[in-house]
Amino acid sequence: MLLNIAIVEDEALFSDTLTAFLQRWSRETGQVIHVDHFWDGASFIDEYKGTYQIIFMDIAMPNMDGLQAARKLRDADSLVCLIFVTSMAQYAIRGYEVDALDFIVKPVSYDLFRIKMDKAFRQLPSKETYTIHIPGGLKRVLYRDVFYVESAKHYLYFHLSGEEYRERGTMKSISKEFIAQGFALLNSSILVNIAHIDEVHGNDVHLSDQIFTIGRAYKEAFWECMARGIQMGGG
Repeated sequence: MLLNIAIVEDEALFSDTLTAFLQRWSRETGQVIHVDHFWDGASFIDEYKGTYQIIFMDIAMPNMDGLQAARKLRDADSLVCLIFVTSMAQYAIRGYEVDALDFIVKPVSYDLFRIKMDKAFRQLPSKETYTIHIPGGLKRVLYRDVFYVESAKHYLYFHLSGEEYRERGTMKSISKEFIAQGFALLNSSILVNIAHIDEVHGNDVHLSDQIFTIGRAYKEAFWECMARGIQMGGG
């Protein structure tokens, strides 16, 4: 797995130090990494694509400080691992307001950095996430939190508990990826999360407060997906 990391830091010297530490950590662990650099919070938010697993973010930066950038980041991505970087420890405590995992106080030794990086790596969200391109930004969600997906008029609608997100796309473009994560197609426009199915009665699938009908051409594939889901769940 390639680990994508962003460094949001306006001090070139410390940005270089973090990069060198990450490269050393990569050599020692054998974990392949890719590192991108941003020099202020505003440019990072403007270019954010939801592709990072770990973000190192300075707190004191021009244009948009790290806390402001982190609040905007959390609107789009509640799962990414965020580590604040600061020269004043008292400011780092505020990082917990935006669910920061940890903080690094400048200057930092490699040994301490290694401890924090190992902690971040252990606590990364599972790879089972999907990034939804919503109007004006991104929303990253866990596959397991999606109840079902429906397609209509060139749009995909992702239904979570009490939430719905829409992105432009087709069922064909996502079905293979979602089926690999425990979903099943009921017809050409409905994809359901097997884990959230309450009951299957005849051709009717009961899921939350919805009842869907399995299309004749989809029955065999649906039951194959159900069988795989039971095996994966240990049932």
